[in-house]
Formats: sequence, structure tokens, C-alpha cells
Amino acid sequence: MDPQQLNNGFGPLSKRRGKSAKVSAAIILVVMVLPYVFTINLVQDKKENKDDFLFFTYVTGRLLLSFIIGKLMQKICLFWEEMQHKETRYSGSWMKLLKSTFAFGFGDYIFAFFSVFLLTYALQVECTTFCRAKYFWLFCLNSCWFAVLSFIVGSREPSIVEVSQINERENKNVADGLAWSYYFGYLKLVLPKLDEQIGKSEEYRYKVTRKKLYILLPKNCYTFETIDKADPRVTIAGNLEPYEMNRAGILKRVYRHTVHRIGRPRPDGGEDEPYFLVLEYATPLMSLYDMSMNAEAGLSREQRDEQVVLFIRKLKEILDECPECRNKYELVPFSGEDNQIADVLVQKIAEADVAIEA
Repeated sequence: MDPQQLNNGFGPLSKRRGKSAKVSAAIILVVMVLPYVFTINLVQDKKENKDDFLFFTYVTGRLLLSFIIGKLMQKICLFWEEMQHKETRYSGSWMKLLKSTFAFGFGDYIFAFFSVFLLTYALQVECTTFCRAKYFWLFCLNSCWFAVLSFIVGSREPSIVEVSQINERENKNVADGLAWSYYFGYLKLVLPKLDEQIGKSEEYRYKVTRKKLYILLPKNCYTFETIDKADPRVTIAGNLEPYEMNRAGILKRVYRHTVHRIGRPRPDGGEDEPYFLVLEYATPLMSLYDMSMNAEAGLSREQRDEQVVLFIRKLKEILDECPECRNKYELVPFSGEDNQIADVLVQKIAEADVAIEA
């Protein structure tokens, strides 16, 4: 089956990135170091063996030191830029500015420690073999200008994958913000009350047999004003009893669900009993669509397609972790093509019925 036809033509939903990159890096490191270790052990001459080991130790220490110097130079360049924004971004605090710019990770401290340790050990044992004072300072100077040059040409900028990984790990994607907003501002409020609102409706308490909120998620993120404009077979049946709540300074803010009817015509011209569902679009998707249509928002169509997948995944993670919302919703991703919604919903209901019977 074509992967793009999964999830009703929406396409595959990506999973969170794992640790394969670090695992592969560890494997590469072992593969590259082991041959050197075996070679050293095969050398019979003890003096030559010792020189090789010390040379390896010294070079490794220098490379680690070069990395630390390069990172320090990059932070100095960033510090110069951030000084221009001290008042607006850091409330005029030099301490906040320094902490933000010169923040080093645990790995940086490990690198610095091993760099000093290896260099000290190698130079103490056999200083004259490897280094003279003027060469050491020349090495430090080269590390500085090389780091600055690499920063100028942009080679130190994180790749698209790295940026995506950071945003995903720290919940900084556009999709993450939209999913959390949708949850706290709407779903967390209405889903726990859904059963009660259906029960209050004399007209729909028995017709709506699936007490879930079906949330439509078109891949193109476009949401019609009413669902029947996207698929005439899905018609508006009516509304449930409104739910009122004082919210954000709004007195008796109204939350209302619309019940939709899905006809089930038979080939002989008759009709099976229709489905009645509490159905609506995920409203944050329209924001993604509008952003992709506005050049100032800087969201391309490809980025929008990525963000909608992340939105669905994040929303499911959030709702599954909420006991009051669990099993009270159904996410319905689909391609977004016209006249598709009824078929997708009927298929989803049939799959759920089969799962219950099993």
C-alpha cells in the first residue's frame, strides 16, 4: 500500500525521533578507535609504542581544546550582538545576558576537562617531542580565527533536522503551541462535559450512540465554514445544549457542539439508519493554513504539512495523558479532498465496531 494513502489519504504520521543518531555516533567512534588501539598493541618496540600513545593523547587533547576554543569564540560573537538588546531582551541585566550567552552544557565541561588532562599528561611526559611554546600559541590563534570564519560563513548553524529535533524536544514547534492552546482553551473544558451535554438533549441523547467528539484533521489544514460544504452527505442535524462558563473575563461564555447526520444510502435506493455524530474541525488548523498563505508568517506549504503531522501527534499525546479526556475523542486525519468526509467517518465507525466485537 502506498504510504501516502494511509490515514484516509492524509499520509503517514511520524513518530518522535529516538536516539539512533547518538547510537550510530558511538558505533562510528568505536570502529575508528579500535583499529588504532590494535595497531599500538602490535608494535614491539616499547619506545615507539610509548611515543605513538603519547602522540595520540596529545593530538586528541589539542582537538578537544580546539573545539572548546571555537565554541567560546562563537559565544563571544553572539555576546556582541546580544549587548545591543540588553535593555529589551534582558531587562538591562548583565547577569541575565551573560548566563544566556555563555551557557555551556555538561558535555562542554567534560570536553574541557579531558582536553586539559590529556594535554597536561602528554606534555609532562614528553614535552619537547610535541610542542614548543610559540607553536602552542599559534595553534590557539588558528583555532580562534578558524572558529570565527566558520561562524561568518554559517557552517556552525544547526541543520534543519537539528532545529526540528530541538523544537520537538522542547515543545517549541508552532504545532506544539497550537496543540497545547487547543487543549487548555477548549478540549480540556468541553470533553469532560460531553456525556452530560448529550444526556441533556432530549432529541439526541439516544441518536448519538457514540459519545465522542470527532475531530476532523484535513492535511491541507483548510476548514470550511460548515462541514456540508466539504461533503454534502454530512448535514447539520442540530446543536446540543450549550455549556456556559465564566472564562478570561467573559461572563457566561458559551461552548456549543453541533450534531451532524451522515446518511447511509443503499444500492436499492433505500437507506440504512443514519449515524449521528458530534463532529467538528480542529480549529487551530485554520491558523496553520492562514500562516502558509501569508508571506509574512514565513511558513511554507512543506513546513505546514510537517506542522500538521506534529500537531496531530502532540494533541494525541496530550489527550491520552488526560484521564478526563481519554476515550472521549476521535482524531480523524484525512487528505482534505472534497466529498470524502462521510466515507472516512463510516469506515472509522466500522473499524471501531469490529474492534469492539473482537
